[in-house]
Amino acid sequence: MKNGFLLTILILLFSSIANAQIVGDRQEIPANFHARYNQNFRNSYNIQRAIAKKLDPRMDEKWIKVHLDIATLRPRLISIQKADVRLDLPSIDLPREDGIRLIKELKGLWDLSDTDMENIKVKSVSSKGLNVTRLIQRINGVDVFGSETSIAFNKDRRVVSLSGQFFCGTDSFSGLNPVVNSTFTERAIVKSIFDLTNISLKASDFHYIKTEGQYRFYKFKSWSKKESLQFQRLIRVKDVIFPLGGEVFIPGYYMELWFDNYPAFSYIRESNEKAQLLFRKNLTASEAFKYRVYNTGDEIFRPEDGPAPGTPHPTGETDGFQAPTIQEKLIEIESLLDGDPWLPPDAETTSGNNCFAFANLKRFDRFNPSRGDVMGEISEPGAFDYVYDHSKNSDDPVNLQSSVVGMFFHVNWLHDRWYEAGFDEASGNAQEDNYGRGGLGGDPIIALGNDFRGVNNAFMSTGADGGSPLMHMFEFRSVEFPDVPSRTSNHEAIITFHEMGHYITNRLVGDGSGLFNNQGGAMGEGWGDFFALSMASQSSDDFENGVYAAGGWPDFLLSERAIDNYYFSIRRYPYTTDMSKNPLTFKHISRGVALPRTSEVPRNPDALSGRRSNNEVHNAGEVWCSALWEVFVNLVNKHEHAEAERRMLTYVIGGLKITPSSPTYIEARDAIVSAVTALNPEDLPEIWKGFAKRGMGVDAVAPRSNSRNLRNVIESFDIPDDLLEDG
Repeated sequence: MKNGFLLTILILLFSSIANAQIVGDRQEIPANFHARYNQNFRNSYNIQRAIAKKLDPRMDEKWIKVHLDIATLRPRLISIQKADVRLDLPSIDLPREDGIRLIKELKGLWDLSDTDMENIKVKSVSSKGLNVTRLIQRINGVDVFGSETSIAFNKDRRVVSLSGQFFCGTDSFSGLNPVVNSTFTERAIVKSIFDLTNISLKASDFHYIKTEGQYRFYKFKSWSKKESLQFQRLIRVKDVIFPLGGEVFIPGYYMELWFDNYPAFSYIRESNEKAQLLFRKNLTASEAFKYRVYNTGDEIFRPEDGPAPGTPHPTGETDGFQAPTIQEKLIEIESLLDGDPWLPPDAETTSGNNCFAFANLKRFDRFNPSRGDVMGEISEPGAFDYVYDHSKNSDDPVNLQSSVVGMFFHVNWLHDRWYEAGFDEASGNAQEDNYGRGGLGGDPIIALGNDFRGVNNAFMSTGADGGSPLMHMFEFRSVEFPDVPSRTSNHEAIITFHEMGHYITNRLVGDGSGLFNNQGGAMGEGWGDFFALSMASQSSDDFENGVYAAGGWPDFLLSERAIDNYYFSIRRYPYTTDMSKNPLTFKHISRGVALPRTSEVPRNPDALSGRRSNNEVHNAGEVWCSALWEVFVNLVNKHEHAEAERRMLTYVIGGLKITPSSPTYIEARDAIVSAVTALNPEDLPEIWKGFAKRGMGVDAVAPRSNSRNLRNVIESFDIPDDLLEDG
């Protein structure tokens, strides 16, 4: 391993043309866009290419990793990866004071002036799991977009990681428009709607409704009359200051658009008459995932994989195995967290503090019983007791109740498990009431079961803290097996857990805006798979030899060739530590890198992802999940299942808290390593061995953060020398 840092000047080239999504017969869904990483946009402001700044001498350590932003060439991730290595700063008691002190000591890394420092504020302090203080730049109370920075501390209150970046030159910023023009916001909304839908509206079609905190809310005046465009929720807008780098700041409007039959999107446009596009991100992560909650009845009420659990595969071979259905268990639980019940004592429906769950059978994503939507309802006071009948379709009234209740259980169970691991209110979790613990309330997850808008799929849409994520769960039907009753994703643990994985990763990385690059989107899919498989795993599993499918029961309906749905599911390979069955390593995220021949390693002949290039987000996500799975199994072998799961959740969630926006695989890896270093450094050998086995070892190099083809991977299968020496 080499001492010091190898600083590579990356070419600042960002293409706003990307793989577009066709929705029905509408126009292509636009690709994500970020003006700071678009050279043409930067050129229009005469911003010269940045020159890498000499790092602070205290950074020049073997165990302190520094990752630079490709546009500003300033640090965006400083990661300390050994317990006895620290920045040359005194240890003091309060995390928030330590965080501000750290930035003052290292302000030269970002060329921050005294005025710049005055504009850095504490946003929140999370003491669950990995202790993290979040800072943000604010000018006259307005957020500098993308300046949110997370500082992590170990048990001794010492800084172990810094994720994010600050922008110099705030003292020269002239401020927001001194004359408030009431039509500027509406013009920006109209332009964004046209960009997404190709539907022309007028600024006068919208009017201001209310202000809550930093957000203003706008409503379409002819809400029920515009049949070509159905608004799911009010448009929320807040003022932001958009940094281009080079001390250039642009006042803008951040907004979120939620329409029927379109993915949810966030936009930032200049807050002037021109309303030029600065940022655009698809908030919806789409994926077909399977399973439904049936419960093990263990001490933590862990869900089964689904009504016909089949992981790990009983033979580990492509032999057409189909798992038999099992019986549900009637369990009694208030919450996994003391004092935070899922429902009030007199509840009659599946509407709680963390989740609002119903069967969304007709148009709109708002509960409307007059249109046929079905709420989960008590079968008797204090009980939701419904038995699923597999001889009937999933839209049978009793089956709907059973699966909506199961979906509600999954969301709440994950909420509590993730909360224990550090995803609390201050970190941006989704709750109606935050109990004064930080973050924004009023945003419980809205879980839409048997959603009318599609079949054989599921997806999650996640905006910034304070706006409810939407989890769309579909019915699975088959034209090839007409005698098989339809099945539902509502009650399938692997489906709901995967989709919830999109919510937590998007909230923790950039508050809904951070995973806009291809590597970020790919890791989002991988994180989702990993959360699903690891949290549905059980202590009796054969982790060393087991073969796990990211799906199963409903997959059988996808194709007459889907007879190995419990081996492959919808992925190219199963998840396993056996390289002869899953050969994926880091290089396999790159477009054009050949996979092993199917005669050498069986590959799913029917997966949609199998017909896409390696760099497609679901395919590249398989590589990230495979690495996380290797790490998890290493911890299981060391600590047994329950403790390994507890630690792994804390490490992954802690890593997500300090993962920078637009992350690379190596930055996300280093964030996890920093979390482990802070919490339990004795686990570092297992962490590094897991990543190294899949080619993400100590000297691995990721593609640049804005790469679309994900080429130029450098693999490494080595762990740090010091860990070999230490044990």
